[in-house]
Amino acid sequence: MPEEGTTFVEAFKAAVRPEPRRTHRTERQGALPVVVLCGDGGAGGDPESAAVSISNLAAYVFPDDAHRGARHALIEPGHLADGADAAVREVIRQLASAELNGVGRLRLPEVALLKSLADWNPDTGRDGDKEPALRLRDYAYERLCDRHKGLMASRWLAGGQQPDLSAGRGLRDFLFILLPVPLFYFLPRWLWTLRCDRRLLRQAKRHPWWAFARGREAHPESGRFFDTAIAWRAGPHGDGGHRMERALWAALLSDLRHANRPGRLRPYRRRRRTRCVVLLSPPADDRRREVFDRFLTAYEDACGVIPYASVVLVAGMRGEGTKSLAEVATQWRPQRTRERQLARLSEALPEHGTGVPPLPVPYFRPVARADGELAVELTALAAALAVTAWLVVTGVPSRGHSSTPCLGGNENSATSAPPVPASPASPEEYARARDMIKEENRRVDKQAPAGHVRTVFYLGANRGNTRFGSGLPELRGIAMGQREANRAAQSDLKHGIWLKVDALDAGARFARAADMARKIVAKAAENRDIIGVVGFSESRTESRKAISVLTAARIPVIVSTSTANAMLPGHNAEFVHRVSPVNSRETDVEAAFVQYGAIVRDDSGDCHTARAAVVVRDPSDLYSNELGEQFGEKFEKLTRVRPFTVAYGTNAAATAPPDSGVVTDDISRVAQAVCTRLHKDDRTLLYWAARAEDFGSFLHEFGEGTTCSGRHLTVLGGNELTNAALAGEFSGDDRLSLYHTAHALPMGDERRTQTAKNFSEEYAATWKNDLWRNDGHAAQGRDAVTLMAKAASTVSTGGQTVTSELVQNTLYNGGETINRVGASGALRYVPGVPDPQNKPVIILRHFDKGNPVPVLVCGAFTLTPEDDYTRWGPDQQYECPTDQ
Repeated sequence: MPEEGTTFVEAFKAAVRPEPRRTHRTERQGALPVVVLCGDGGAGGDPESAAVSISNLAAYVFPDDAHRGARHALIEPGHLADGADAAVREVIRQLASAELNGVGRLRLPEVALLKSLADWNPDTGRDGDKEPALRLRDYAYERLCDRHKGLMASRWLAGGQQPDLSAGRGLRDFLFILLPVPLFYFLPRWLWTLRCDRRLLRQAKRHPWWAFARGREAHPESGRFFDTAIAWRAGPHGDGGHRMERALWAALLSDLRHANRPGRLRPYRRRRRTRCVVLLSPPADDRRREVFDRFLTAYEDACGVIPYASVVLVAGMRGEGTKSLAEVATQWRPQRTRERQLARLSEALPEHGTGVPPLPVPYFRPVARADGELAVELTALAAALAVTAWLVVTGVPSRGHSSTPCLGGNENSATSAPPVPASPASPEEYARARDMIKEENRRVDKQAPAGHVRTVFYLGANRGNTRFGSGLPELRGIAMGQREANRAAQSDLKHGIWLKVDALDAGARFARAADMARKIVAKAAENRDIIGVVGFSESRTESRKAISVLTAARIPVIVSTSTANAMLPGHNAEFVHRVSPVNSRETDVEAAFVQYGAIVRDDSGDCHTARAAVVVRDPSDLYSNELGEQFGEKFEKLTRVRPFTVAYGTNAAATAPPDSGVVTDDISRVAQAVCTRLHKDDRTLLYWAARAEDFGSFLHEFGEGTTCSGRHLTVLGGNELTNAALAGEFSGDDRLSLYHTAHALPMGDERRTQTAKNFSEEYAATWKNDLWRNDGHAAQGRDAVTLMAKAASTVSTGGQTVTSELVQNTLYNGGETINRVGASGALRYVPGVPDPQNKPVIILRHFDKGNPVPVLVCGAFTLTPEDDYTRWGPDQQYECPTDQ
């Protein structure tokens, strides 16, 4: 065999049996072009070479003894004698009658429908007074029942052939007309008619074959299908119409497209791995040559409308081709163009008289018979549906089963918490922390080598709340972090950088924060030893203004415990670096906790997941408004239930009311709103995003000023409530189930790192193990200072003079140079991102007596990602949200 012939045969075999299967799936956007093999009589070759090549190529697709091969049709010249439509009918007959094991019977419903429309004789049959469209419908439905076993059985139940309602005279006929005939005959026929109208008229773009057969553009149409069929039958019948072969090809290609499309419960479809093959031998006379051309033209036109590579068509003819076999073989792939490929034959393909092996067995080898595979799939589907129905009826245990205990339990058997002093955040305690910083500054002046001292400013609301303000534990952490950083610098005589801390008071609620920031900028302009600012324990509008002032002067800022995403300024945001998990991460974890956690307690003491939520937020407060909005959005996204929002604050009246909620500046109205929602659904959660100082007033009004004094109240709050809870603000109320987030694990927890344990021990030795031993503000203050010190020492180790610009570059670039294990968790930074990745978020169950109990722990405590806590729940069955 010539080399180019070998290339063509291999391309033919690959076209008949494409491999792999996924390639076949992607070929729906084009059809294989027709290949015409031309005998080159003028070159001295065999004038019958095209016919010989067609017969030899057919040997590749004939089924073997095991009835395996490709569906095929071999059209001899005699099949062209009765016209192109008769040739197409012969193709359909041969494809449908092919016996192939394991691939099932080829169903051609569109072809059968078209044949019914074409074969109907309007002059026969009864009901001559009916409209022609209705008589055509009845005829087509009868032919459908003859070949469809289910409809055949339904027709038998209705009494047999199309019932004649006028013939009913006896009781039996009357009873059949009353129930079986409408149910088992008229109803299925009506549904089938509607389906034809919908698919072939109103969904013509998805099923374009009928519009193509009618010679119309495939666009949605109104009306009835059988009315259009009557109009189609009345169309031209001469050779100029060419309508029947076009319609048959379109219907056949549409059927083959669906027959080869993979299906989930279609084991026969999965076994079909070959395309259908049509081989057309060359005709001898000119009249049949004209039919030959009409046959190919109708096929190519249909492929332009239904461009699915389901058929391989190879024809032969006398004449001279324009391309070699090898050139045609390289271009034989699915495509949109309908250009016919003409290939010249210099000799037979393969050589005349040479035996040709059959097409190899398809590569798909199922492990079971098709009927057995289908039975297994149906059994698995029935089992899955049964389990789903059982879960729907009985309820998922983790989603609020009546025996589900509350997360964290109802009693705490841990050691008792230390007694709460009368004024835990008194001015005297603030003074002690500041004195500790001043004493360390004096030590730096005395012991630090020249040129190894830098200054860091701390900006905090030191007297923000004399009862349970977060400023005191943060100030203590700053003082302890300074001592730790200086001890590390003292051990590195060559590169160690000692830190002096200048603690500034921004006033209550950071009212003077911007003024203090301008003061820092003025000092930094005079003293290049100032390398940055730490602090900002509260996310307020005033503190954000202060950050904007500092970053405008290009001074790096490390935010210790402020969590609002909006704290980043509009410009120079790259100068801000954070230690705490921000609100977006915290609310991600909280929403997942509410979705799956059994925390809403009923009167019997059992706990359930929340079905509704009330969000209380202050629109004028940066932290409160952002936290409440983000939690509400995520709660609605996960539960499909919009939370009820209470906009509460002194300036709340100036804001627009929420879509679902109220606006008020009266705490009693807040209590009334929460009580009303509890009466509507006792599985309602209160999410408190407002400030902690208002929460105690709310509890008082809720217990004494509403009708819910005897009801259980479940509250979830942010880190703002941690200070108040640890300060003993919510003691003695067994109706309250309080969960709040924290940024550090409590003492005694086995998951604490050695760094956290060392910090806790030093904290207890310094501050006598006070009530804030479990508060994350102190740990985060310590981490902020040590992070600034680490950046400064990194610059010094590189042999450069430590300046604020180089400290900023080190913090911004992040990476392994500054990543470290902190007392509040791992500080893992990605270059250009201000927030540590997967910073721990802990949710504590509050008890008025004893230590809080962690009920959720998510995040990174070490620098090894494999050690991250990525699951939570009683059996660790729920995933933790992550930053990746």
